[in-house]
Amino acid sequence: MIRRLTTNLIVKSCRSVFDSLVLRTKKLNQRVDRRGLALKIFMCILAVGLGALFNRSLVDYLEATRVAPTTLEAVSSAQEYAPSAASLIWQALGVFLALVAFLSSLWINSRMGEERRSGFIVMALWVAAIAGLLAWLPVDILATKQAIAGKALAGETPSIPAYIGKLFFVAVVILSIPAAAMVYFRLSLMDRYVVHSFLSPFFFSLLSFISIWVIADLTDNAPAFAGLPARDMLTFYVVQVPFVILFVMPIAILLSALFSLSKMSKTNEFISMVGSGRSVVRILAPIFIIGAYSSLISLAFKYEWAPSSVGYKEALIETANQERYALKNDTEIIQDVWAKRGWMHVNEVGRRTWFVGKVPYKLSDEMADVVVWQLRDDEKLEKIWKAMRAKWVWDAIPPKWILTDAQEWSYDEEQVPKWKSHETLEIESWSETPWKVLSSSQNPEFLGLPGLSMYLNAHAESEEESLASFKTNWWYIFSEPLSCMALVLVAAPLGIVYSRNNVTSGVAAAIAVFAMMYVLRGSFIALGHRGVLPPFLAAWGTNFLVAALGLFLLWFRARNRDIPKVKEVFNGLIVGFGGMRSSGG
Repeated sequence: MIRRLTTNLIVKSCRSVFDSLVLRTKKLNQRVDRRGLALKIFMCILAVGLGALFNRSLVDYLEATRVAPTTLEAVSSAQEYAPSAASLIWQALGVFLALVAFLSSLWINSRMGEERRSGFIVMALWVAAIAGLLAWLPVDILATKQAIAGKALAGETPSIPAYIGKLFFVAVVILSIPAAAMVYFRLSLMDRYVVHSFLSPFFFSLLSFISIWVIADLTDNAPAFAGLPARDMLTFYVVQVPFVILFVMPIAILLSALFSLSKMSKTNEFISMVGSGRSVVRILAPIFIIGAYSSLISLAFKYEWAPSSVGYKEALIETANQERYALKNDTEIIQDVWAKRGWMHVNEVGRRTWFVGKVPYKLSDEMADVVVWQLRDDEKLEKIWKAMRAKWVWDAIPPKWILTDAQEWSYDEEQVPKWKSHETLEIESWSETPWKVLSSSQNPEFLGLPGLSMYLNAHAESEEESLASFKTNWWYIFSEPLSCMALVLVAAPLGIVYSRNNVTSGVAAAIAVFAMMYVLRGSFIALGHRGVLPPFLAAWGTNFLVAALGLFLLWFRARNRDIPKVKEVFNGLIVGFGGMRSSGG
């Protein structure tokens, strides 16, 4: 009798809590049309952004077609950076569809029926996604068609699978937005409530961490930005957006999962969901899906944009310092920013040795302070070239090198030199390209997957020790974004609590796991760069350990069992080890 009364009381309490949950969700939807307002703002930003991009491309195209270059350097620069007419057409079509999507979003209001309103939202998002694809995908393909055909600006041999992978991931991220909206509107009320409970603290945490990073970085770089136009500062931080999002995404995911689940646990909402017949894993499924989706977005950023943004950060800061100095002293702005100073390349087949005094960030740009030694078959000097600038003209037939302010020493059989000076010197006999000369000077931390794949393909015969850093970073491109999913597996069981004390312990344990993950990741990556650990294990080892820990904790929660404390685990291991020793004795 007592057991039956207790059971009825539990069922009634679960129903009452669940009814209050439904009522709260309905009230939330009846408030201000936040979703419609957010959609309008998003569509407006997209239309303005694509419009600004099209305007910039149009200005560059008009300048390149109106101004007749008089020097070879100007011709090469115009051919390299000027957009094509086809690119402008695709961008214009993307801008048009973005405007259509924005105008469609203006019709959405709270007075519409739920089904009709959802249909309008999904339609507007699909039009916007297609607009983004049309404004980016054809333009990117047209800009890199020479590289795909084997005529790259720096003479590199591109990795076509890596490039196709980049197009695939970016296209999937763009198209996943309307697809996610379609899935959301088909979710049950309980799943929607879990999604709302997670996304609210997630966006707050993400924006907060991004703001903190920007404020801290702006404070550090304030002297460099003093007196510079606001446009230059905005460009600097726009370039850093992929890196910043990739950096703050894991901690935002972790804290959001902890906050939302602990809140639902304290208000007995989680118990009510379990009482309605759903398992713990089924209740957490929306959060797991969001974690996987966050990993997908992080992978799209990590694939190429985030590493390259880190590589250009130092160059932008140096440029800002030079512009600030020029404005302060009323002098001419001199662009003298280089990725590396002093690099040597030996071509054993051609018997040439290169010394590049100043290596550009973009390999297709000019090198500076270049010295080239040419040897005969008997290892004696044949020629020496010294030039202030060296530029490789990739589209010449055949491709050739242009040396500016060059000096040439020719040696006869007696090693007596003859000197000549050239304002410009064209050389077609060299087989080297900028990629062959400078590729080994690249920092693997600043290369995305296409760059790392090109390097590994070009240096496949090199020693394993010299390739360890590049192979480790190749695998790290995939493993770092998946840390979001690993942390969700840890945060989910730790966020499900039944008392205030458990809330504190769960948060403390999650933060400890997060700190441990960063320490282990840095240690494993360093060991991988040194060749101590295999590249795959160095990149993925941390994720495997954290994910295994999360699955271990989730196993206890899925069976409604308390998570064992660290002390209990150690005591169990000690007891088990003692029993093994005694049985062995």
